[in-house]
Amino acid sequence: MAMYKRLITILANHGCSSSLSSPRKAAEPWTIFKRGMREMYMSQAMLDAAAERRARKRKLRVDPPMSALQRNRYGPPKPHDPNMPEPINVLVGDRLSLHNRLQALSRSGKLDDALVAARQAQFARIRPTIFTYNSLLGHCHRAARYENVFNLFAFMRQSGVIPNVVTYNIVLGSYADLLDIEKCFGMLQMIQDAKMNPSNVTYQHLMRAHFKLEKYEEVMRLFREMLEKCYGADPPTYANTIEGFVKGGAMDQATELYMEMRKRGSIFSEPVFCNLIKGYIAAGRTQEALDVFEFVPEKVERTAMSSNAVIEGYCNAGRIDDALAFFDTLVEKDLKRDALSVAFLMDFYIELGNLQEAEKHFRSMLEKGCAPAAVAYNCLLDAYFKQGMNVEIENLVQEMLDQRIEPDSVTHDTLIDGYVKLGKLDESLRFIRRMIETGFKPVIAIYNKLYSHLCSEGKLDEASRLFHEMLDVGRNPDVGTYDILTEAFGREGRAEEAKGYFLTLVEKTKLDEDLVARIRQQGEDATGEEKSKAETQAPYASTENYQKTEIAV
Repeated sequence: MAMYKRLITILANHGCSSSLSSPRKAAEPWTIFKRGMREMYMSQAMLDAAAERRARKRKLRVDPPMSALQRNRYGPPKPHDPNMPEPINVLVGDRLSLHNRLQALSRSGKLDDALVAARQAQFARIRPTIFTYNSLLGHCHRAARYENVFNLFAFMRQSGVIPNVVTYNIVLGSYADLLDIEKCFGMLQMIQDAKMNPSNVTYQHLMRAHFKLEKYEEVMRLFREMLEKCYGADPPTYANTIEGFVKGGAMDQATELYMEMRKRGSIFSEPVFCNLIKGYIAAGRTQEALDVFEFVPEKVERTAMSSNAVIEGYCNAGRIDDALAFFDTLVEKDLKRDALSVAFLMDFYIELGNLQEAEKHFRSMLEKGCAPAAVAYNCLLDAYFKQGMNVEIENLVQEMLDQRIEPDSVTHDTLIDGYVKLGKLDESLRFIRRMIETGFKPVIAIYNKLYSHLCSEGKLDEASRLFHEMLDVGRNPDVGTYDILTEAFGREGRAEEAKGYFLTLVEKTKLDEDLVARIRQQGEDATGEEKSKAETQAPYASTENYQKTEIAV
């Protein structure tokens, strides 16, 4: 009945009133009827759709979808495969704190304590991650404690910790250092059995061991296998491999690898050319060396390194005339050369005892387009010290400072060691202070060397003064500074004075993490020793206390 009423309403809307008001011809009754039926059915479909939407909303309010209750909107997280190494995201929270604590122990020289703590933690609630074990294995490997590497690796596997490729590489590198080739290939097989891909580092360890055994054909085989399985090699790997062939005198293999590099269109670097040049000249294959020098492509930014390689090769081979002729061609062709180019020539003449010729080349640097640098000054300083030419040393040092030539680490070492051998340590200090006044700041290694000499001569007050001067110029101490000063002051009964310096710096200055860990660890050890000593002695501090304790028991 409702449907008929609605139909009548629609027909009335399309009836006579609309047709009378319109100048156009009125619609036929049948047309009006069909139009009304279509609108009625469309309206009914819309009403049904609206009703369905309301019903769906009611259901959603009662039963929300399961995806709304899940924290991961993309589905539940995939469970970790127990046969695969742990991912990096496990290194968080308490496990990250454990990792940092074991690293601090290792860096502060307490590697044994770190190893013991790691073994104990494996059976505790918070266990080390594979990344923590890799850090400990790396510390043991760098300290050449190979037995610890193998024992910790065996302990890991027995405890159910799955190694990753970094773990295998560290162990393989330890076997490579011991030249145990059978164990090296055993580790390579373990990597493949674990369904992992060996990396470039894996093959570099293997090649390094074979280089030491002078098995160059095997090195070439391993290199080709690395290219196939690791999808190529980077320029440093090519450079190191060619350098290994050159040092071993295997120029045929070096040439073969070089030509393969060119065939593959690999990205070259200048050290690759330099190693080849030196090797060819040492082998008497001068023309091939010059061909390599000329071949350096334009896409490689050419520096004076390749030019110096040719000059150094000639000088090492005793062919000074060829070195001078090549240097002159550089000047004529306006190719790059620097003070190191002149330094090679100077070294050659100094070794021959011809100091005057070396000085002549030194003075002609500017004429030949080479800017003066510390490396050339170092050659003359070393020669002057060996011959005890004190006046010339003073003049040359003053010239460096006047010309604003910044001394490098070799300059400092030469001056400090030279003055110490002459019994003039105060001259070294005077030079350091002159350099600071000029605006140069020595690196911390130079200060540590001076501390070592001052402490060995018992000049602790001078060392303390230099320490404060070092802080004034903005240089912070490192672990070496701490060890030198605390040991020296401790021998004289002034250990607390030295530790006070560093404890003050921990609060006021941003120091190296290793140094802070060392200071805090030694502070905790000292506190623990005093506490244990007090606990041991407190009940028996006197006879009366002892008797009271005995009666109480």
